[in-house]
Amino acid sequence: MRTLHFVFVLFLAFVPYSCKKDSDRRIRKFHRQDVGSSANDILSDKKYKSITIEIIYMTGFQPTDQAVENLKQLVTNVCNKPEGIHVVLREIVAQGKSSYSIEDVKTIENDNRQEFTYKKDLATCFIFLDGPSAENEGSAMVLGQAYFNTSMVIYEKSLKDNAGGFGEPELYKLESTVINHEFGHILGLVNLGSTMYSSHQDTAHGAHCDNTDCLMYWEVETGNVFNNLIGNSPVPAFDENCLRDLKENGGR
Repeated sequence: MRTLHFVFVLFLAFVPYSCKKDSDRRIRKFHRQDVGSSANDILSDKKYKSITIEIIYMTGFQPTDQAVENLKQLVTNVCNKPEGIHVVLREIVAQGKSSYSIEDVKTIENDNRQEFTYKKDLATCFIFLDGPSAENEGSAMVLGQAYFNTSMVIYEKSLKDNAGGFGEPELYKLESTVINHEFGHILGLVNLGSTMYSSHQDTAHGAHCDNTDCLMYWEVETGNVFNNLIGNSPVPAFDENCLRDLKENGGR
């Protein structure tokens, strides 16, 4: 009887540990899907009633408060989340790399991300880096990228290097434009998980809108956007076609 009892206790101790490990793997697997594949989950309230936005930034490269607030407002406006939008900011040590590949970014997320989808709360993640994209070529710059269904990176150093000076846009404007654009991709825009209800995809530039005034125009995530934000120019917004795509996919 003692032997049976001893084995039984070990079995009970082992089962929760194993289940927890299996659960952790499932949670992480959920956040490693294609961009746009979770658009309906993010937009609608069918499965998830709230959104947590985790912002991981390297020391010295925290986004401006106004850009964070603008992101929160955009998500509130287009997503059906009756229990709210929650933002969590966390600082990590700057790595000082000369550039970052997407594989570098994925490693940083894997090592540092702490917010994951749980019960009725869906988690998304932004990473703000202290260096440029490894995909930059000459004067052509990549300012941000969505790379998983809930994951986005912002090359904050590139934004800071091109904002706030004479003839340059204000930093919060540039941040808001790029941040909101990347969030638009995980919302399934354009034709990336949220079905188009009229033809407006700029197929020459992938999952982007053909309206030059729309937030989802392709130049928004590249250095070509700088001149468009100077002076009194507003932060771009989703156009009517993009808004309809979001609404038809469960959004507000």
